[in-house]
Parts: sequence; C-alpha cells; structure tokens
Amino acid sequence: MHSDTEVHFVENGSELTAVEIGQRGRSPVIGKLHRVLFALGIVVSTYQVRALGRGIFERLIIQRRDGSAVSGELVAQARAAVLPIALESQD
Repeated sequence: MHSDTEVHFVENGSELTAVEIGQRGRSPVIGKLHRVLFALGIVVSTYQVRALGRGIFERLIIQRRDGSAVSGELVAQARAAVLPIALESQD
C-alpha cells in the first residue's frame, strides 16, 4: 500500500455514494477509475479535485448507469476495483 494515499468510501446506509482519494505528489486517478467503474456499470456523476499542499484530493460521486444507487454485491465489486488503482505506487 502506498503510504501517502488515503481512500475513503462514503456510504449512505448500504449504498456506496462516493469515493474520496487523497494523495501526495501524484497525478489524478480519475481516468483509470472511470474505465474500471464503467465496466462494472457504474458512472461518475460528479468529480471534484483540489490541491492540498503537495498533493491532491479527488472526490467521485457515483451511481449505476441507469441512475440507481450502487448497492448490494456491486459495492464490494466497486471497492475491489478502486483500491488497487488508488493505492498503486507511481514510479
């Protein structure tokens, strides 16, 4: 795990509503995450990024392609897809 990266999954009850990624000295991961989430049937409805000192903070608001909530088994699949990408080291 990359020690300069933090990932937080925002939930509303049993629904996954957002993913927040804080990282130091790295480029945004939205491009890779968008492709992986889309393959699961999840779209990014809102994306925010802001500079934090020597790093960035990204917030992705997500939902299913049909507009419904990300819930059930899809929550576990989304977490499993996001973590390796968000935490990979950039050499």
